[in-house]
Amino acid sequence: MPSRNSSHSLSSVRLVSLRVYCLLAVIVAVTASPSPAQDKKSAEGATYNSSSDALQAAIAFFTVKEYTKGQDAVEQALKLAPHDEARVRVYRSMLRSYTTAPDWEYKVTALEFMIEKSEQAAERSLARSELVGFVYQRGKTDDVVKKYEERLKKEPNHEATLSILSEIYARSKENPKRAAEVLEKLAQIQKASGKELSVGESAKLAGEYVKSKKFKEAAELFEKTAARDADLAAWHFKDAAAAWLKAGDKPKALAAAKSSTASKPEKRGELLEHFWHRSLGETFLDAGDPALAIPQLEKAIEKTKIDGYKKDCEKRLAEAKSKISKA
Repeated sequence: MPSRNSSHSLSSVRLVSLRVYCLLAVIVAVTASPSPAQDKKSAEGATYNSSSDALQAAIAFFTVKEYTKGQDAVEQALKLAPHDEARVRVYRSMLRSYTTAPDWEYKVTALEFMIEKSEQAAERSLARSELVGFVYQRGKTDDVVKKYEERLKKEPNHEATLSILSEIYARSKENPKRAAEVLEKLAQIQKASGKELSVGESAKLAGEYVKSKKFKEAAELFEKTAARDADLAAWHFKDAAAAWLKAGDKPKALAAAKSSTASKPEKRGELLEHFWHRSLGETFLDAGDPALAIPQLEKAIEKTKIDGYKKDCEKRLAEAKSKISKA
């Protein structure tokens, strides 16, 4: 005999299903009415008064797994949309439905369009990250790389494709050389049109230089990037200092580390604060200034509850104090 809770769950499921089918019924009833605006017909025979009507139908169809009809409604919503930003809104609204759809290319196409056409830099960045994560989860990274590399052969200056590939090669494929190449190409294209890489892309390129052991190039680019954003300057100067140290230039490492401490402090969360102080402490110590290393390492210990991190910092702190006592 079903429990009271199971009966309640069953009723909830039935209620959700009923609502979905009622929504479909309303959409069909509305779209069946003749109207001068109904000049777009789908292969399934449905017509819609507006992009918004078509979008609502698409979401409803996807909810009940009528994917072909749903995608047909999406196509109509895009055609009825008056401009690209409205089309971005259509795709933005479909992302949740596309995530669970069998055809992974639905979502990739939507995210591609958002990356290329959205007027919001933050949305373009998030869409790029979501695309890379989504195709990785679906096991389609290699397929997407092949597709985009083929596109670049035909359209070598396609900015959205270069941007997406840079993210894939940096995160999924872990190919620093190729990631740097596509970012450098993107930088060239943008420079020709009076633009430049975003702060995030610039920092990413510097990071790929580090992975490729181009430490001088990385340090110089981190410093240029730091000058572009006061809120992130401390972090990027910290990375520049670490890169200068790897390049064997201790004076420049110390200068960059001091620029980091003179900048607006890192405040994006305790863990990032820990790593900021820790990296500066280690740079000061390894570059020959243990006195400046001590307060940074003490702060790093204060900013973490992870025992392993604390022990590592305590070891370096003891090293710094020992060097001072012997001086």
